[in-house]
Amino acid sequence: MPSQAQVSIIITVKNSGVDLLMTMESLKVSMTSLRYEVIIVNEGSVDGCCDFLMNYNFPRPIKLLKGQPGLPSRNLAAAHASGDYLIFCSPRLYFEDHWMESLLEPVILGEADCVSPEVELHETSRIEPEYRYEGALLQSLQVFSENKALGEIPWLSRECFAVGHARFQEIGGMEEGFLGKELETAEFSLRLWLLGGSCRFVSGVSLKVVYRQNYPCDDSGSRWGEDLLNIAYLHFTSTRIERCRELVSLIFGPAILQNESEILERTALSRSKYEERRIRDDSAFFQHFDISA
Repeated sequence: MPSQAQVSIIITVKNSGVDLLMTMESLKVSMTSLRYEVIIVNEGSVDGCCDFLMNYNFPRPIKLLKGQPGLPSRNLAAAHASGDYLIFCSPRLYFEDHWMESLLEPVILGEADCVSPEVELHETSRIEPEYRYEGALLQSLQVFSENKALGEIPWLSRECFAVGHARFQEIGGMEEGFLGKELETAEFSLRLWLLGGSCRFVSGVSLKVVYRQNYPCDDSGSRWGEDLLNIAYLHFTSTRIERCRELVSLIFGPAILQNESEILERTALSRSKYEERRIRDDSAFFQHFDISA
């Protein structure tokens, strides 16, 4: 593991309560031989969750950015990142010693384009994740632990994933228009695979995640209907697009399809661009990972 590698840890927050502080405290005491910075993007929080950073004692550089409407916060952070490697984290993680070295090793050695660690629910969690998905495709996102035996995984964890900075930029970063981080992460995972890349599970790294009830509640993830349509129009065949339309209409009501033309228009250019670069197709993805869709 090259000790001279520079890492940028990217955390996006919106009304995260005490979560960000606890995550930064855990990061502060976790041992590492790598040089790193922390980039935090505040996505319009009104609960003051980033205020402590004004006088916060942290041994590494911290950059605090203000989220911009219409620009994915992870892309904003990546544009300000100095690291050769990017690690995207949620603001609710507890870290172990030398987790960075172990997590990044397959990426640095060229064994995978992106990696995620095992993420376990901490015993202090007071609530479960606040939303549930419908349909086999989206439910597969919530059995990440069952997919890890494959080594290669279809979906990166929204809680933590790592990628080379150059590779992140080369495949286009995160797509616009997503309300929740989980399906934004899923689209990135799918696109990486379609363009010939791979996502891996790193079994030697285990992070803890703590779910707390924060106010005001960030319910962006529960509004996953438009996010699913976003993925469908970016990458799926017409048959799968129709299945997604039917599911979204069934769960959220036909009114949600009123924004469909806007989604179609927004994704058209990206879809064309990605189709030209595809190494694999979406049917091969679902067959390879045995996902019904």
